[in-house]
Amino acid sequence: MAYCVKCGVKLEGGSQACPLCNTKVVAPPEIIGEEKYPLLVKEEGKIFHPLFDKTRKGIIELVLAFMVIAVITLIITAIAHKGTFSPWLAIISIIFGGLYLLIPLIVKVNYSKIATYYLILSGLLVIGINLLVEPEGWVAIVLLSLGLFWVLAVVPFYFPEGKRYLSLLLSIFSIALYLVLLDALHDNLLSWSLSIGLPTYGVVIVSLGFSAIRIKWGTPTLSDIIISIVLSSCWGVVAGDFFHLRSIHSERFLTWGFSPFIVALLLLIILILAVIFRRVRNFFTNRLT
Repeated sequence: MAYCVKCGVKLEGGSQACPLCNTKVVAPPEIIGEEKYPLLVKEEGKIFHPLFDKTRKGIIELVLAFMVIAVITLIITAIAHKGTFSPWLAIISIIFGGLYLLIPLIVKVNYSKIATYYLILSGLLVIGINLLVEPEGWVAIVLLSLGLFWVLAVVPFYFPEGKRYLSLLLSIFSIALYLVLLDALHDNLLSWSLSIGLPTYGVVIVSLGFSAIRIKWGTPTLSDIIISIVLSSCWGVVAGDFFHLRSIHSERFLTWGFSPFIVALLLLIILILAVIFRRVRNFFTNRLT
């Protein structure tokens, strides 16, 4: 432990100068101590942090030791029960749980990379569980959902800031493809996705598109943005009811979607009146000034 001789600030291990007054440190390394590296691997400009320092190695060895002990315990338990207990599901869960802990300690801490590795591990874990238990159709739905999450929450960070709109277009297309594939998994035939899902999704996208245009090139208030989001949700509910009735050849215009339809109309009127009143107020304010 060492302190600056000029201002008295405590110096971190391996410091070359005082962080407050920039006074050069001339004490020997025995007094200053060694530089402490972060537990998680990270990149700070040109500063290089060793991938495996003493602390990180110790934690990795501890995690591996607990994993080995848990696996051995499960195997011994299975042998003791003479075939009445299957340890494989628990063993797979322990191995993947350990990998979830080890990944941030081994690779550089980057959201897109860590999230991608985690989603790959989650997909492999789901496949392993499906192989150990009675195979069902749910695994395909889970894998599709993981893929959709990767496109929506991870892929945008691979695009440079000037081309983030491409990730938005990719996300819109991916959700539509997800609905179609989800429908096809049921009985290998497309039914509700074409008659209900995609038309409803299209109505929501168009409504959100108008809201996004107003946010981008207009001057909406926070309440306007919130009302616009609620309005888009109401249009989605109304569209779902409307296209469902058309798919079953019903003569009714709306059923349970009638109340959201009234709410959507009222919200639309409120937004229009708010814009008109704001423009009128600005007009008279500018005339008076």
